[in-house]
Amino acid sequence: MKLPILLFCVALGVRLAALVVWPFDGLYGQDAYDYYHYAVSLRESLAQGGGVPPFFWPIGYPLHIVAGQLIIGMQPSAGQAVSVIAGALVAPLTYALAHEALKLTDPRRARRAGLVAGLVVAVAGQMLISSISIMSDATGLAWATLSAWLVVRYARTLRPATLALVSLTLSLAVITRWVFGLLVLPWSLAVGLAWRRGWRLIGWQRGIALGLMACTIGGSIVGAQLLGGDSHTGDLQVVGWNPANAFRSEVINTDGAWRYALPIGLFYLQPLVVPSYVFPLFIPLWLAGLAALSRLDAPVRALLIGWPLVVYMFLAGIAWQNPRFALAFFPPLAVWVGVGFDRVWESRPAWRKGLVGLAAIALVGTLAWSGRVVANFAHAKAADLARVERVSSRLPGGSRVITFGVSLSLDHYTDLEVIDLYSESPESLSDRLSDCVSAFVYVDVENLERQWRGLSPEVNYRWLREEAGLEEVDRFQDYTLYSVTRNGASCTRISQPARLTSSS
Repeated sequence: MKLPILLFCVALGVRLAALVVWPFDGLYGQDAYDYYHYAVSLRESLAQGGGVPPFFWPIGYPLHIVAGQLIIGMQPSAGQAVSVIAGALVAPLTYALAHEALKLTDPRRARRAGLVAGLVVAVAGQMLISSISIMSDATGLAWATLSAWLVVRYARTLRPATLALVSLTLSLAVITRWVFGLLVLPWSLAVGLAWRRGWRLIGWQRGIALGLMACTIGGSIVGAQLLGGDSHTGDLQVVGWNPANAFRSEVINTDGAWRYALPIGLFYLQPLVVPSYVFPLFIPLWLAGLAALSRLDAPVRALLIGWPLVVYMFLAGIAWQNPRFALAFFPPLAVWVGVGFDRVWESRPAWRKGLVGLAAIALVGTLAWSGRVVANFAHAKAADLARVERVSSRLPGGSRVITFGVSLSLDHYTDLEVIDLYSESPESLSDRLSDCVSAFVYVDVENLERQWRGLSPEVNYRWLREEAGLEEVDRFQDYTLYSVTRNGASCTRISQPARLTSSS
């Protein structure tokens, strides 16, 4: 256990050091705020004996946050602590997966491959960002990687208790992030190949019983989540998977119109070569590792190739590009690197010093790149907070602000009455403005007109400009603050507050 514990300590230390150097509370964008606020409402509902409130995403990660709140308290740090610990655990779990894959070959080789794979995961930039954010990626990945290790272990031992744990852990991964439901395919293939090899010990009767056991465990956990109907499957309903998207770089989704630099299929191949995932110097090693998988047992090959394959095929067909989505198939890529390192070590003894030097340079390069990535990430959050502070300093407390893009940030950090353009319509805005209370609009106009043209945020902004009347009050970074000059036909012009000043 020394190496897994060491890897956990290294990974945890890197994450804590990042938070010390670049202080960050885990909240960014929009989704992180939703996760945190839902966890707060979920805990309150459960404490009062109420039901489970509706939510766009599955309930797994909010339940983890609730558990963290019981220890840390009702604050964002509870959700961030869950992600930090889960993200740090992925490194030793990746070690365990690589070690189990090579265990029958040679224990020393297994430790060698596992150590390299675990270090790749411990210092990777995208893994680091997801580990310090209040998002479900790191937690879901930790459960999925644990399940993968158990699958390989079950293929070796054929112990029913291990198969039960496979189903349990994979189900927890699925209700944390739906994408891990795809892993049922390679997991089932690996188990089937293990049964084929040991069919004399399994037999039809026992095979059916084991299958029913696994389905019962998984079905009870995932099924309980799905009993809520559409309340936790919002992302499944909008995903819009289409294989033709793999060749497209211009798409329209529920987040607007996008023109990407790369086709979607090519974008999700980047983890193989970008420093935020696998540092470029590791490319020869993962190629060697992929070739060396042919020497491993069939169940191991099915899992280590099937896992990234099914997730990639899914991601290549969605209408979004997000670098964090590829985390769902990162651990097997790291295992490829570890297996490749071991393969070169064994087949080319004369290269060993150079091989160690190459791996060391690549890991240091990864860590340096990760620092750059986290710094940029923290800078983006600081810019978001600067916008919040700017608008809150120019408006009286409790002012009504109609906004988009920073809605949840304003709602979390200020006492302003925040109205999000995305969920409104001209009719609902007209009703909201009919009481003649002073109102303000705070938007990134260029983004609305470029990305959201014809969709609710842009349509609502255009109605406000043409029908309600907008007068510019302040401009900061990309956002403009307007006062609404007409709150309906029966209202007189609203004077601009004296404390508001126009500046760039």
